[in-house]
Amino acid sequence: MAFFCGSTWRLFLINITVAVSYTFILPVMSIFLINGLHASPVFLTFYSLGTSLSGLFFCQLMGSLSDKGYPDERLFILSVLALSLTGIAFAYCRYPVQALLIGIFLLGPGNACVTLFLSIIRKHSLEAGINPTRLNTQMRTCVSVVWIAGPTLAFIFADRFGFAFDFLISALLSGMTILLCHLMLPVGEKTSGPGIAKSDEVRKPRISSDIWALGAVIILANLSNKIYMTVMPLYLVKDLNLPVSFPGFLLGSAAIIEIPVMLAAARLADKTGKELLFMAGFLFASAYYCLLLLASNRAELIALQLLNAVSFGIFTALGISVIQDALPERSGFASAFYFNAMRTGMIAGNGITGLMAQLTGFRMTLIIPFLSVSCAALMMLCINNSRFMKKRQ
Repeated sequence: MAFFCGSTWRLFLINITVAVSYTFILPVMSIFLINGLHASPVFLTFYSLGTSLSGLFFCQLMGSLSDKGYPDERLFILSVLALSLTGIAFAYCRYPVQALLIGIFLLGPGNACVTLFLSIIRKHSLEAGINPTRLNTQMRTCVSVVWIAGPTLAFIFADRFGFAFDFLISALLSGMTILLCHLMLPVGEKTSGPGIAKSDEVRKPRISSDIWALGAVIILANLSNKIYMTVMPLYLVKDLNLPVSFPGFLLGSAAIIEIPVMLAAARLADKTGKELLFMAGFLFASAYYCLLLLASNRAELIALQLLNAVSFGIFTALGISVIQDALPERSGFASAFYFNAMRTGMIAGNGITGLMAQLTGFRMTLIIPFLSVSCAALMMLCINNSRFMKKRQ
């Protein structure tokens, strides 16, 4: 019922429009570059690297501006405007180099709207007296529901009407988001002048070793997921000789199970503690990746999706809250830090996947996700022990 308390439903509506606008750009981008613009496959690497680094820079920049007192709502509107211009620019894009420039200078700052919205949700939950972890999880669950149907529609529209139709829909939805923000969100002025901002910077809590360790945990988790999402379909089709449609069935099955897991994880975290449950999620992931290498038929692979859904559902539900709770006075930085750690893990996963698959094959490459989440679980154990010792002292 948190969605219907006060102004929370407005955030819910904005969350939906932003998520849908993304579903009409990101899923079809690789096919647009190869089939639509006739780019070479290696160009995908340059495009992914350029947009990822741009996203890292702009997310951290706007997160820092948020912590200095600039209103999150204004920064969010500016970022969504960049996302809307991205859709329009891609609709009229004709050459790969144009796509690269659009990705760097428009989609990069557009990606910052995700971290800024996470910061807005955090601040709203504290002001409204709503559990931040549950609200984050409920918002993220809505995004998961959107992504079950959104990419399917994006591919259907691209096939029937062309890629430009998809991109213009994304631009329209982003424009609707800006309108909703103007109508529904209270946009304040900068909350601190130069002198106050300077004194605030002195009082900012330093980034402790535990927080950097949590960032490393997020990197390891996303690295493993990126490698898994890339290699798993190839492993099932090439090595196990399963139908091409079967990996999609597995991903869809896991996505459906993830939704109730995310909602349950937010409630269970209040009883067990976020960090402990977070570590348990990585242990489920370790078990999944280990058993995945031993599974040889469809029934076993389908049954294993329960482990996969539980592990990923816990990670998705609690990841941002664990980072924000560690830096409660710097929600803008914390949200950007979390998002950039995710991006860093994905970039590292892209680099490792091709090299390992070329040298060792698809099956052996799936050992990397197992090792990565096992290290993440071990690091979470060390972080928990460190905090326990500090409390005792």
